[in-house]
Amino acid sequence: MKYDFAVVGGDRRQVYLANYLKNRRYQVILYGTEKKDLDPGCRQAGSFLEAIMNADNIIGPIVFSKDEISLTSPEMGEGLLLEEFLAKIKKGQSVFGGCISDMVRKQCEENGIEVYDFMKMDDVAVFNAIATAEGAIVKAMELKPINLHGSQCLVLGYGRCGKVLADKLKGLGAKVTVCARSATARSQCIAFGLDCLEFDSLERCILRYDYIFNTVPAMVLKYLELKRMARDACIIDIASAPGGVDREAARKLGVQAYLCPSLPGIYAPKSSGIRLAQKVLELKGRDDDEVRK
Repeated sequence: MKYDFAVVGGDRRQVYLANYLKNRRYQVILYGTEKKDLDPGCRQAGSFLEAIMNADNIIGPIVFSKDEISLTSPEMGEGLLLEEFLAKIKKGQSVFGGCISDMVRKQCEENGIEVYDFMKMDDVAVFNAIATAEGAIVKAMELKPINLHGSQCLVLGYGRCGKVLADKLKGLGAKVTVCARSATARSQCIAFGLDCLEFDSLERCILRYDYIFNTVPAMVLKYLELKRMARDACIIDIASAPGGVDREAARKLGVQAYLCPSLPGIYAPKSSGIRLAQKVLELKGRDDDEVRK
């Protein structure tokens, strides 16, 4: 293969990922990525096929495909067709990305192609949760003319993102309540000095909150909960698409509900991209301590 890495699609994380690899003297080719801040030493492919057919390793988007038709890219008209991708990659290549579907994984593995899903790796997922939580906080500060300090914040869900977000909000002086299904999760909240409630109590208690952060990838904020919200409260939904809010009900009720996907790529693309590049080198057994000769 002519190139060590092909970086295709994605957001600004892929730009900094490519720069990191190039700065370590790996041969990098890109297609369907953003151009801003890209190292001029990274080659821009003339076509999708040129990129994926001439590299040992193919690094795709964190959400590999949103529709099972194309790889996710800033310009969905770039022609990053998933069917074409699967038809042209070859045995011996490796594919990296996030949220890779079972269909893609199965077809790759049946053809002797290694598949690495960043979002199934605990260390990467935790780092992603940090960037997501920080992005959600920035978004919250942009949306309302009040301090987070002293505000009433409700975090729905206490998984990776929920835990990091609740902790960071508490560190900023917000009054944080976590809504969690499991008794174990609620006990953990209490242990860390957080208020907690069950989802059965959500409709009754939701009026008091200024900010509602949803991390649950299921419909948890339906008409009755939305109707009971304070008029100037806002929802920041960071769960996987389609999120956890009844969008039609929110629209009819005039509720401020914002679906906020890919926050690391918006607010921390450099940190996130570098971490992904380091993980790629680790998985391929490359030494990241020295610049490649």
